[in-house]
Amino acid sequence: MGFEALIRDLAESTGHAAAYYAPDGDGLTLVASWPGSAAPADRIEAIPGVVERVPSGGAVALSDAGPGDQERLRRTAHRIALLAADERLRAERERLTERVQVLEADARAARERLAEVRDLERRRIAGALTSVTTREFTDLRSLLADLDHAGSDTARALTSFRTALDDVIDRFRTVVRGVHPAMLPERGPLAALEELAADLPRPVHFAGDLGRRVGWEVESGIYHAAAAVMSLLAEGTSHEPVGVALSRANGALTLTFTDSTPRLTAAELRGALKDDADRLAAFGGVLDTWVANGRALVRIWLPERLDGTAVVAPAYAEGTLLARVRDLVTTAVRESVAGWAEIADRLDQPPTVALVDSSRAVELLTGYAFAADGAITWYVHGRTRDVTFHRPGLPPVTTPVSVAGITRPADADRLVIRWPADILRHMTLVDVPALPTAVSGYDVVVLSRPDPTFLRTFRDKVDIIVGTEDLPSLLRRRVIERADLITARSVLAAARRAPRPEPLARLLDRIEADAHELAELALLNELETGLLTLPIDAERLLGANGRAPHIRLGLPATAPLDEIHHTATTATAIWRTRASNPATSPHHRDACLILVRTCEGLSLLRS
Repeated sequence: MGFEALIRDLAESTGHAAAYYAPDGDGLTLVASWPGSAAPADRIEAIPGVVERVPSGGAVALSDAGPGDQERLRRTAHRIALLAADERLRAERERLTERVQVLEADARAARERLAEVRDLERRRIAGALTSVTTREFTDLRSLLADLDHAGSDTARALTSFRTALDDVIDRFRTVVRGVHPAMLPERGPLAALEELAADLPRPVHFAGDLGRRVGWEVESGIYHAAAAVMSLLAEGTSHEPVGVALSRANGALTLTFTDSTPRLTAAELRGALKDDADRLAAFGGVLDTWVANGRALVRIWLPERLDGTAVVAPAYAEGTLLARVRDLVTTAVRESVAGWAEIADRLDQPPTVALVDSSRAVELLTGYAFAADGAITWYVHGRTRDVTFHRPGLPPVTTPVSVAGITRPADADRLVIRWPADILRHMTLVDVPALPTAVSGYDVVVLSRPDPTFLRTFRDKVDIIVGTEDLPSLLRRRVIERADLITARSVLAAARRAPRPEPLARLLDRIEADAHELAELALLNELETGLLTLPIDAERLLGANGRAPHIRLGLPATAPLDEIHHTATTATAIWRTRASNPATSPHHRDACLILVRTCEGLSLLRS
């Protein structure tokens, strides 16, 4: 029996008109009434007649109530609550079933990635051993042959042979240490890299650390990638040290290498590190290389968890905004509050980035671009390489990409392509053929050129990136590195539209009141799109270059807490003075006050 049947039964048994109003965001919606349609109401107090609250939310009403009708009304309210709970549990079961299928697919994909990693590692070890056994052993055989004809120079020939043999033994030690560095399982990747650095031609300077130990697969993966980068950059005769900055944030490990006297161009670096980048990508990581201002930079990023899922923040750390939002959603799902299971799904989805009129950019990022002929095309991560066509009023059709051009329905208005591109682990890309008139469903919009009307209309509704030059670096800095904040913002917006019985409403209010990170993100977006102008250090303070306190304040990684406190206190006074200047506009004053709060938070760090 559905809601309509229950309401009709109540109306016929009492002889009065009946209606059921279900919760819908911040208000109510009329779900069933008999006979005829009832008057709409946006809150329980506005419902006409005799009203009984439904335990799970909403209310049932009779136009009037005679003897015994109140009890029938109460029983109907409880039956509706049971029916709503049943529907909610059925939907939850379907969601969990789909989740199990997704996890099974992820497990298969993880096994495939690990097999790929094993193959790449086997090739790396074989290459290193082959290099020793072919070149060095050939030299040894040549030196041995020379001994037969050395005559009086036998002592010199033996010395040369001994020197060559020592070199071969050292090379074998290096190869063995690369296969299984003894320091790695005992003391972790940083100690193993420091041991390796001691044998390199150039000095290497380390700053920061990777925090607590993680799984062997993660430590091994990041060590071998870092060892390859460090060995490549530290070749040559320069006495300038290679810088290595280590950090751990939002559930991911990051190493950034800086070479102030590079021997190679960015393209040569990428070519030399291609196999290492492929190995890291198989683990769900990223190896970026670029040359800027005469310096070569290589960045290695790897999540702590190798579970094959899309990395949204990459993971979350205790105390962050996303962690607090996750706790809120977990509480709501545990209490079976309607609508929150769908919100929970958002926590494990990457940000959605709309590329406006940029099919060429999509192909650059994913290695594939479908000729959509004006239809909006979504690109999501998957290994199936297929496309699903969505048509108005008809079920979707899925077909392999290889024949998509032949089977594409003429009336398809939306396409979803599953493609195994690494960038899609971190974001969902949407190829939008023309400037959108609405941004619902998008977290970030990328415009190839500025559009003043679009910027004014949607400045407070979505992050906007203008320009597609060096788009991979832009997306890494403004989407991947801020994914936890973008996800938290999206989930909080959805939570505001969902039912919020106590204590959820109070918890949500508390989280939003403390979500200064979102105010920083909104201000940073305005500064980066040119909608607002402030002194250049504002973007750095807001976390444009990294959210670690010393990076925000422009200090070295080795800066003590007292120096961080002093610098932040000074910055607080400067921005408070700017905010109190009578000539400052209200908009600029609000921006300065956001920076004051940022600096005050940084100043609390003291030893």
